[in-house]
Amino acid sequence: MRERIQFLFIYFGFWVVYFLCARLVFLGYHIDQTKLLTLEMLAGTFWNGIRMDMSMAGYLSIIPFLWISFSNFIKKSIFESSLFGYTLVMVFVLTLIIVIDLEVFNVWDYRLDATPLNYLKTPREAWASVSASPILRLILSYILLLIVASYFVYRIIANKMNSWNFTKKWRFIPWALLLTAALIIPIRGGFGIAPMNQSTVYFSNNNFANISAVNACWNFFSSLVNNTYDKVNPYTYLPKDEIEQNLRKLYKTEGSPIDILSKDRPSKPNVLIVAWESFTGKVVDKTFNGKEVTPNFNKFKKEGYYFSNAYASGDRTDKGLVAILSGYPAQPTQSIIKEPAKTQKLPILTKNFLQEGYSTEFYYGGETEFANIKSYLFAADYEQIVDLNNFPEELYQTKWGVHDEVIFDKFLSNHQYVRKDPFFSTLLTISSHEPFDVPLDSAIFEGDDEENLYLNSLYYADQEFGRFINSAKTQSWWENTIIIVVGDHGHRLPETGLKADNFKIPILWTGGAIKGSRQINDVVSQTDIATSLLRTLGFDNKEYHWGKDMFRTQLANWAFFSFNDGFGFVRNDRKILFDNIGKKEIFISENISDEDRKLSKSLQQKYFQDYLDK
Repeated sequence: MRERIQFLFIYFGFWVVYFLCARLVFLGYHIDQTKLLTLEMLAGTFWNGIRMDMSMAGYLSIIPFLWISFSNFIKKSIFESSLFGYTLVMVFVLTLIIVIDLEVFNVWDYRLDATPLNYLKTPREAWASVSASPILRLILSYILLLIVASYFVYRIIANKMNSWNFTKKWRFIPWALLLTAALIIPIRGGFGIAPMNQSTVYFSNNNFANISAVNACWNFFSSLVNNTYDKVNPYTYLPKDEIEQNLRKLYKTEGSPIDILSKDRPSKPNVLIVAWESFTGKVVDKTFNGKEVTPNFNKFKKEGYYFSNAYASGDRTDKGLVAILSGYPAQPTQSIIKEPAKTQKLPILTKNFLQEGYSTEFYYGGETEFANIKSYLFAADYEQIVDLNNFPEELYQTKWGVHDEVIFDKFLSNHQYVRKDPFFSTLLTISSHEPFDVPLDSAIFEGDDEENLYLNSLYYADQEFGRFINSAKTQSWWENTIIIVVGDHGHRLPETGLKADNFKIPILWTGGAIKGSRQINDVVSQTDIATSLLRTLGFDNKEYHWGKDMFRTQLANWAFFSFNDGFGFVRNDRKILFDNIGKKEIFISENISDEDRKLSKSLQQKYFQDYLDK
């Protein structure tokens, strides 16, 4: 009996040590950020993270503990092979999760959760998203970790069980069952009232230290189980009456907006929204190695109204489209576009323009099935959807589909004839998406590292955008057209060390129907575009509750964005980033005020409650 009780502790301990080693691998993989941690923080990631490691070890030990409890009454060969097989399968699965998590954090800046599973419905696009990652290095890491872990599984299980005496003794059973029941203690994270969650292991003002303390496997399986909310808002920070008061302050309307439309135009101008893939504001007017990344955009932004302090609502295309077309803010852990029952209740610009007699079109060089975008477009009643399926296979020169030059040319060819009705069109670019495989004759930015590949993709996208605008200026419809260029989301590259900069995007209003030009430095958001456009054209915009008028410059001075279970709030020159899991501020400007804190929390609580109520 003694050796079996001892084995239970050894088995549980194996998993704890396994996860401690996984944390060591995580810190090593992200050595550039690890080097910035103090020794105290580094030790804290293990000291605090071990609670979550023990919780995951507890879950993994339940079945073996129960199996061992009745081992005296199971044939030895069956018992050994089943326990060994279970543990080995778990090692295979968990090691895969750990290795994938390494690159997920590297690319998306958060630990692996259930989000990537949403993209497996479209394997082609999912592979295109990850193919720029160091696949070979990750595979080798997986194999190496698997070999080491499997060796210890064999040493612990096979060798230890060989010494057991398989006799039918009842007295071991109650002790083993008691120890099985005791697993609830590490699973819950101790004897406290609150069960184990990510905030349990948060301990520092350094967000990377907190994130490193999280167990990747626990985080992944927790998100699978808890990826829906039963109408309970987890972001409840302030009383409802205080929230309503704060929102009235943020959305207060006064003064007259700037008049941006030319007088020499018909009453209903055409509208084209160009949503530019991964277009970060960090490259506008910037040079790298003496070369401009977006020379054409830098030139054209002087021909319209350029917003230099604009922010994306979220961190992915599916969130950006809803923010742009429906004026609806992104969610921290969900994406409303994946829930057709909710998106059908959203306002969307196409329906407003259809009511005004416009024709409506959507252009995209990839598959609109990706991230459930097609469902959203159908709900929007787009009359024409042009995507990958409208082009011959010989034009598929990127892993996503067709490059920007093809989709821009398709738009131009479809608009060569004289139209009776004005058009409202949306064009989503694709070439500046990972893996950045653009057809430049020669690289503008030398180097095979991810940053140079990304900059080259932006250069190519800008090249085709410039060619498109120059061609559009020769068309009969140009003088009566508004073109809004907006990044669908930002990008972590080029690194600045400030997470808020990853959400900064350009927004430009240009076209022949626009009079004058100006750079506006007030803080604005993607969610302001729909409200501003409809007001500019004199259309009804009362359904777009969450947008401000970008051209009422004295009021357009804040933006809110969501990242993986956290939010950012920018107001004038002040910024605050808040982690909803640890209930911690992970960045604040020196001049941040208590009012800013309350305003930002009011937005998070109200926005998510509205999402739940849809």
